[in-house]
Amino acid sequence: MRYFFTTRHEGNMGLHVGDDPCHVLENRDRLRRSLGVSQVVFMNQVHGDEVFCVDEKMTQAPNCDALITNQKEMALAVMVADCIPLLLYDQKTQSIGVAHAGREGTRLKIASKTVYAMQKHFDAKIEDIQVYMGASIQACCYEVSQEVTKGLEHSMLQKEGKYFLDLPLSNQEELLSIGIKKEHLHTQKTCTCCDKKYFSYRREKQTGRFVGVICL
Repeated sequence: MRYFFTTRHEGNMGLHVGDDPCHVLENRDRLRRSLGVSQVVFMNQVHGDEVFCVDEKMTQAPNCDALITNQKEMALAVMVADCIPLLLYDQKTQSIGVAHAGREGTRLKIASKTVYAMQKHFDAKIEDIQVYMGASIQACCYEVSQEVTKGLEHSMLQKEGKYFLDLPLSNQEELLSIGIKKEHLHTQKTCTCCDKKYFSYRREKQTGRFVGVICL
């Protein structure tokens, strides 16, 4: 298994943010070659909770927010610019997954639904799955209105009359609650809004996307 989180250094990976498509495709192909795989599968991410099982070469990006596969020579990618890129791996069944955990995805429990999909399709045991959480916006910068915290109140912080969401904490608690082992949960504390080597929608609005990518 190999996994990687890109930064600005590898360029924008999103085709939907107004960048020259030729440049984006060049960035994606450079990523593919660096991983040594025949294909990197991207998603059309819609802030939902659908998990798509990739069992053959893809010719079109599926509309979903999580991918799983046990196919060799194929990488799975999740695009983000503040949301949490989740990568999953089960050594025993040689299966992998990626998930896009933004505010809506977190509310809809995309992390646990991806784990359950690996369990269903590949007979993966939850206690064997490793989860890698990439850089994302942290509570220090994720100020929100109280209205949008519905269903996420347990990860809401209040400071000087303002509300802040801790999405990484929410996803960690969710994964631990379904049986992911604490020692199998690998997290990053880097805030994408604070660290300018990452693309950040909160900081820049019109911006590129970096990716978390994993392959067997």
